[in-house]
Amino acid sequence: MATAGKIHSWIHHDDQTDPSSLKSQVFRHVAAHRQWKRLQRTRNLRVSALNLYHTFQNQGGQTAQIDAHFAGSYDPFDTLPIPHTAQIDELLQFDQLHVSPAMGSSTIPLHPSATYLQDELAAYGYLARIAAIKARCDPKPEIFNLVLKLKTKAMQQLRLSLFQTGLTHLCRPVMSLLYAETWCDNHAAVAVHLRLLEVINNQYGAKSEDLICILHSDTQRATLTLASLLFTMDDSTWDMLEADYAVFVPLPWLEDDTGDGIPWPWRRLILDLRNALVAISVVRAAETPWAVRHAATVRFLHIMRLLLEQYNSSSNNVEKCAALAALYRLRLAANMERIPLFDTTVFNAGRLILWRLKELLATMSNESPGIRLWVLFVGTMSGDSWFEEEFRGQAETLGLVNSDDVKAVLGVFEGGDLPGIRVDQLVNPSC
Repeated sequence: MATAGKIHSWIHHDDQTDPSSLKSQVFRHVAAHRQWKRLQRTRNLRVSALNLYHTFQNQGGQTAQIDAHFAGSYDPFDTLPIPHTAQIDELLQFDQLHVSPAMGSSTIPLHPSATYLQDELAAYGYLARIAAIKARCDPKPEIFNLVLKLKTKAMQQLRLSLFQTGLTHLCRPVMSLLYAETWCDNHAAVAVHLRLLEVINNQYGAKSEDLICILHSDTQRATLTLASLLFTMDDSTWDMLEADYAVFVPLPWLEDDTGDGIPWPWRRLILDLRNALVAISVVRAAETPWAVRHAATVRFLHIMRLLLEQYNSSSNNVEKCAALAALYRLRLAANMERIPLFDTTVFNAGRLILWRLKELLATMSNESPGIRLWVLFVGTMSGDSWFEEEFRGQAETLGLVNSDDVKAVLGVFEGGDLPGIRVDQLVNPSC
């Protein structure tokens, strides 16, 4: 008969050093079976919860729930995955009053806050993003502490879900953390999140609306410092995402009327600029179908990214100057530049871009007078008087004595989107 000591040793695995022994194998088998059962229960619960969530979603309950949170409601039947605390309600109020209206002013169609706040895995990351924006506008020690707590909670949830949820369901949780770290200027974490999103997209294919948000975030981040883009896609993916736009709108480069006086690569740059201006006008049009609007948005962001890459990779100052001016022109066209928020402005890439344009213009000779005139014209859109004075001087140098002559030169770059009234005021300030 076995002694009590031996039984204790078997049950508690005392003094067991040989992993190949019978007892070790039994314990590993039992532990593995218990882990499998726990995972099965978790998966079943998750499927049941998702089915219930989609039932409520189809009934149109999302908007009412998020409105209740914005109102600071303490309804016990509110099922949002966000705890009701004074700090959380204050963040939601800040988002409703300041952040959402500011970000919603951009022409680029981005997800509303409810998209993330309704997602149990994305909610804490998105709250961290709101808190990080608030810390920019009203820096106080307590708000910085709240940002850290929310990011920590979001990362904990993400790590736990990696073993229970497929990567396809983690796109928006990672996006919410990407936004939070972007606003915190945590570049290392931003790079990690973008790499993970790239893996998710390459292996499973992200939704087009999610890709637009990712591309927008990466483009804004990189443009603010004229840094390299981190999120990449292959040419076939770009073509697929832009296909509906290509069918809907004839590509401007098929009607190349820039003239033989403009060589490549500047002609390529001009045609891309025109294409982007057409794309953003398609995005703005109320009658544009949903699929075409998304494809046009992707095309617009794609061209912005090509321009930034062209600026960073070129060794020709004229090309760098033109690419940078085109990038700034598109930022203004899509209302992605100097967005008022609270008592400040955000996404002020012009501060660096305009300074760099002045540097590049100083190095340019008279070999590209038309390009110089157009770059100066783009600079005048910032309201900087230096660009206005230089623009009038360049027009005189070229012998352009009236508005029509100036519009003819600028029209080569701007196509049909040339703001004529602005040109009249620049050429004749007294008018």
